[in-house]
Amino acid sequence: MTHPTQRQSAAATADASAPGITGNQFPPPASSRRGLVFLLVLAMVGAGAAQMSAALLTLTLKATELDAATATTTISISSAVAGVLTLLALPLVGALSDRSRSRWGRRRPFLLLAALAFSVGGVLLVAAGTVPLFVLAHLVITFGFVTANVSVIALLTDQLPEDGRGPATALLSMGTPLGALFGMAVAVPFGDNLVPLVGIPTALAVLSLLALALKVRDLRHPERRPRSTAAALLGIFWVNPIRHSAFAWVFTSRMLVFSGVAALNGYQAIYMLQRLHLKPSSLGTAILMTVMLNAGITMLVAPLIGRISDRLGVRKPFILAAAVILGLGLVLASTASNLPMYLVACTVVGLGQGVYFAVELVLATQILPDKTNPAKDLGILKIADNLPVTIVSALAPVLLAIGATSAGPNFSALFLAGAMAAVAGGFAILFVRGAR
Repeated sequence: MTHPTQRQSAAATADASAPGITGNQFPPPASSRRGLVFLLVLAMVGAGAAQMSAALLTLTLKATELDAATATTTISISSAVAGVLTLLALPLVGALSDRSRSRWGRRRPFLLLAALAFSVGGVLLVAAGTVPLFVLAHLVITFGFVTANVSVIALLTDQLPEDGRGPATALLSMGTPLGALFGMAVAVPFGDNLVPLVGIPTALAVLSLLALALKVRDLRHPERRPRSTAAALLGIFWVNPIRHSAFAWVFTSRMLVFSGVAALNGYQAIYMLQRLHLKPSSLGTAILMTVMLNAGITMLVAPLIGRISDRLGVRKPFILAAAVILGLGLVLASTASNLPMYLVACTVVGLGQGVYFAVELVLATQILPDKTNPAKDLGILKIADNLPVTIVSALAPVLLAIGATSAGPNFSALFLAGAMAAVAGGFAILFVRGAR
């Protein structure tokens, strides 16, 4: 494959003065760009399969197995704790990766660490007999997903030129939905048997990450690592929102849009059990149907929208449209009283996500504050994808209690709040300067 050129521009020199790795220009990697993109997408699919199968199905089944009466509370607590871990781990893993001087490269050690975390987390989830062990399993799986995401996206920015990332970014954005599709597809033959439900997606995650680590030419950084200071450590978790206002607005927009997604994904399984009255043994099949719709629409829409966006040279109008469509899907979900109606809502949500994934990450990589050390800033930006899990987990009990009856919690209030957040996130992207 080809790689960004070796020349040191004035802009690159300015970026290099920032804390962290400086002047990270590597020789062109030996592997082809197509082969690299395939491995990056496969790794993202594997990580998405392990994470999303847990988020959509196996965590709910395990919490119900531990105590059905308190399953909702257990999931909320576990999701909140995992959300806090995510907030800390995203920029920290990114910064450590940027600063790594390992002879194995900057990203490869963290790909291996992610594979180890998925292995340990999967075993713990199956074996957990208490709520603390359940939460620990959730935390370890979350750490694996965070580490894999930061490493894979950093490799994309490391090894592909900025003007050649569009198609690869669209494919990479579909990795998690495709992983969710795989995770749910393997669930169908096994009902509520946790061993294969957890084991098969975990195996895909581990093998795909190992394959990427083995094949990628992730060269050792030639420069000495700067001395760590208290200010540098605090800077890991901070990007000046005034100096880098475009980054701040992208962060805000992402956080609001993904709050809508979190409202649906985080409580979908419980919603199906309590509102649609599905049996636990059929839950996997029902969620597979929603994931197939979501992933199918995304795969159809994202490449087309990506090409149109590239041709027009604009991203923001598509992001706004995606957020409005996503909000409409959540409104439809709030009124669904049976599975067919809910599947229609999921189709609309999938359309919104397909448009969003096609363009948003491309825009995000164009406004990074320090393009020579992308992993730390990408880690901070990825907080916006995951902070909503904590926010929704904290607010959901209140929203679910509004007008709750003996029939169950008020899922409509939760989904409508998510719809409003998503639409607000779409309008927030219009304030981004330096991108169209």
